[in-house]
Amino acid sequence: MLAGFLTGMAEFLPAARFTCSIPFPPEPCRSRFPQITWLPYEEAARARAIAEADVWLGLGGSPFQSALSRWFVDHLGAETEFCRRHGKPMYFLGVGVQETGELADDTARTVCAGSRHIWTRDSASAERLLACRGCGGVTASADLSHLFLARCRPPAARNGRLCVVLNFDHRTWRGRDDALGGLEVLGARENVWLVQESRRLPGAEIDLHASLDERRQAYWKLTQPEKPGAPLESVIADWPSGEWLLTARYHSALLGAWAGSKIVVVGINEKLKSVAREICVPTVTEDSASDEVIRALRVATINTAPLASLERARAACLDFVRRAASGT
Repeated sequence: MLAGFLTGMAEFLPAARFTCSIPFPPEPCRSRFPQITWLPYEEAARARAIAEADVWLGLGGSPFQSALSRWFVDHLGAETEFCRRHGKPMYFLGVGVQETGELADDTARTVCAGSRHIWTRDSASAERLLACRGCGGVTASADLSHLFLARCRPPAARNGRLCVVLNFDHRTWRGRDDALGGLEVLGARENVWLVQESRRLPGAEIDLHASLDERRQAYWKLTQPEKPGAPLESVIADWPSGEWLLTARYHSALLGAWAGSKIVVVGINEKLKSVAREICVPTVTEDSASDEVIRALRVATINTAPLASLERARAACLDFVRRAASGT
């Protein structure tokens, strides 16, 4: 997503300069995205960066969610106050609303009301924001990663390869054994347990693979293309695109669409259901029986939805540039 934004800015506003404060070691980010000045996550640094900026921009992701932690929505509340204090316009670009209820939070509502315009990464998120009282301008667009993936496409889907990218947001996968047993029946020549999230979080790819018995761990080849700080182009070049993809990750679904995979999305939340609609692929639930999962994979087809999403992402990026430059 960030790579897509920087791709768009290089085309539409090449003289722009960017700063970002993060509460993590900055070196991997500096190595991968040297176009950005990475600052420490300190109140004085954040306030100074906003005071010196022309605009504040929130990029991608699901910024208003607070079910697992309030850290980020409270962070946005503080950023909104900095922007109010220094008279700086706020925008969001390529963001999503993961669950409808998250917009009932008072801080999330304050952030939305303080924003001049919000471009969403899918139409369902735009509808939820438009229903939020006091929210500023909202436009349905697309995820900004399309801008990068159009230039740096993942390898084409390999026939006979089945990839799974599985994450259940700190929960157990209730239908795990039945679904995995069904996937073995599919008869793929290569079975890849693909890791998008490289941290070992509860209910995420690495944690789930470690929970399998020895036979299944050997059956599913654990594959992790991400290398901290490495150029994103090299990560994408190593992405093992498969003929079939079963995914519970948003951006893995988009990568599969650009690769030409036959995709089924595990719709564990509204975000994933939305991406399935955007790229026109079937969904299953985390409780779906094995025959439902196999049937969905067998009816899944390759589509051209990414091209339409690419044009919406370009339009959103250009619209942001125009509004930011004119102060509207």
